[in-house]
Amino acid sequence: MKRATAKFTFYDAGLGACGRTNSGNDFIVAMNVPQFNGGTVCNKEITITYNGKTAKATVVDQCMNCPYGGLDFSRGLFNFFAHESQGVIYGTLSLPTWVSVAHGAVRR
Repeated sequence: MKRATAKFTFYDAGLGACGRTNSGNDFIVAMNVPQFNGGTVCNKEITITYNGKTAKATVVDQCMNCPYGGLDFSRGLFNFFAHESQGVIYGTLSLPTWVSVAHGAVRR
């Protein structure tokens, strides 16, 4: 696992770039475009930690406006960590070896 500090925001879930429709209560994320890598990370699981809480989430979409390393959370996932009024939180993202933290390249 690789760990990195990352910026987390939230979005309204629906039909994602990975081709499935999700609920706002699902623990899902939209990954930044470089690390999304054309969808090669679809349905992969990541681990997120913020303020002493940890959760696993599935990559189901890409976030066009997220910075490198950043993620958009479903509202349910964001609310697990913080109140939506915070808007943006910074936490730790643990990525399996299939995502490179340093270069955005996906390992196969």
